[in-house]
Amino acid sequence: MKIAVISDIHSNREAFDAVLKDIESEKADKIFCVGDLIGYGPDPEYIISKIRDMNIPTVMGNYDNAVAFGMTDCGCSYNPGRETEVGNISLKWTSENISDEYKSFLKTLPYTISVNIENVKILFVHGSTLDNLFEYVRPETSPERLKELTENISEDIIVNGHTHISMARHTHGKTFLNPGSIGRTKEGFPKAVYMIIDIKDGVFSYEFIKIDYDYRKTIEKIVSVGLPNELATVIALGNTYKMGKTDTLKTFFI
Repeated sequence: MKIAVISDIHSNREAFDAVLKDIESEKADKIFCVGDLIGYGPDPEYIISKIRDMNIPTVMGNYDNAVAFGMTDCGCSYNPGRETEVGNISLKWTSENISDEYKSFLKTLPYTISVNIENVKILFVHGSTLDNLFEYVRPETSPERLKELTENISEDIIVNGHTHISMARHTHGKTFLNPGSIGRTKEGFPKAVYMIIDIKDGVFSYEFIKIDYDYRKTIEKIVSVGLPNELATVIALGNTYKMGKTDTLKTFFI
């Protein structure tokens, strides 16, 4: 059985559509999503409607949680100053541009999903097994912390998102996988990233897939709806852009 795993779409319609088209070409049997459908990007309702209408099993992301329950902080690890300000503007804009119907849908998302596919057990979570929403499980996370995250976990694979960086770590008899981010990657290129897990008779393999999409269109839409220009720059760079006091922001249409 072949499953596609997606994460951190962040209201990026162009990236999401490109990934869905590629998943169709891969002939995946099932799609799972590990959260953060919305935030930062210009098309939150489109993403939620596609996830809902396609009946894609999806766990709650920290941004989904913040908008669903009317919070003023998404729980992201922003640097103090302009980065925090941009994050708060994005959260407020997203909340104002999602109807109550879609907020109600977000409230129904579970914090974890566990499945057994051909004798391979998989746990899906946005953050970590001990902090479903907010903990970042990174490539540099210590082996000691990974061990703590595997305690009392029966699943063979733990899939998390949140970091926007694709990852595979094998430790303590478990495999940690992160599919990367569709809509706001931090891997240094303006592409959408997702993952395919292929399972047969208790044996699994995985592949990270990078997809080109019309990121210039996404950038133009971010600017046109009045979201901060920094969010467009992050899309163009494929990485976090930190402004200093004397930096001059450039909007990238490259």
